[in-house]
Amino acid sequence: MSRSRWPVIARRTYALALVALAMAVLLARRDQIGALTTGARAAPLIAALGLGLVSLGQSTLFWSRGLTSMGAHRPAGDVFEATVAAIPARYLPGSVWYAAGRVAHLRRGGTPASTLMAVAGLETLLSFVVALSFGAGLLVVSGQSPDVGGPTLMGVAAALALVASPWVVNPSMRWLALRRGTAVGPELRWSAYLELCGHLVAFWTTSAAAFLCYLSAFPAIDTPGLARTAGTFLVAWAVGFAAVFAPQGAGVFETTVAGLLSGAPVAALAVVVAGYRALTAVRDALALLGLVVRRALRARRTPAA
Repeated sequence: MSRSRWPVIARRTYALALVALAMAVLLARRDQIGALTTGARAAPLIAALGLGLVSLGQSTLFWSRGLTSMGAHRPAGDVFEATVAAIPARYLPGSVWYAAGRVAHLRRGGTPASTLMAVAGLETLLSFVVALSFGAGLLVVSGQSPDVGGPTLMGVAAALALVASPWVVNPSMRWLALRRGTAVGPELRWSAYLELCGHLVAFWTTSAAAFLCYLSAFPAIDTPGLARTAGTFLVAWAVGFAAVFAPQGAGVFETTVAGLLSGAPVAALAVVVAGYRALTAVRDALALLGLVVRRALRARRTPAA
């Protein structure tokens, strides 16, 4: 067996083991899980679903502004359609496939691959940087030491922020253009870089708010304040992002959140936290359904050739 097959086998084995473990916990801790979910309310779940849809629009805005800042403007509608069309890639092991899916969809419209790859790289790196830094800051404000990963994760975040900065991105783009014999496009300005970071702060604020709404649907879960819960969510996402073997950090995110929040049996709380993924899957399904309807209506309005 080739060595390149081992990562695929390991990821599939991990996914199967995770499903088996979740089923075992559901059976063994069903009373504890039932106690945590008793009295669940629909309104906060609907609010969390709505905020999840808003975050898709914010992600679209990041890509639209990123492409424009690098001289490759695309209509926001095209970028949003590519964002939704790439959603199935979110469920592949690894943290880069969603961005890669958007690159593939937008490239069909003629946008230079080098610019798309640059924006995808900026989103991937800066998402980790902003989520970890923002989350750690919220934990400090709440009086909780962000000791998950310790200085190592913060050092990685600082290094990735440097890699995604104009100091590195612009020379890389010039080198790539020279290698391909193409014209050098507009450089990434520091003002655009800071604007993109601001878009990600807004994105993660919305995402954390959606998670807070989800948890508030279960009165039996005693959350330790807005700042600490939101900070926990963001840091746990960053830890899961670093676990490239897990699809969307599955398993890593849930156990990290449950361990940081505490106040309830960790295994049972992790299962309830995992329900947030089901809500996100519903959001994704609604977005994909909307895309299908939009394309069908557009096809009906377009005269046959």
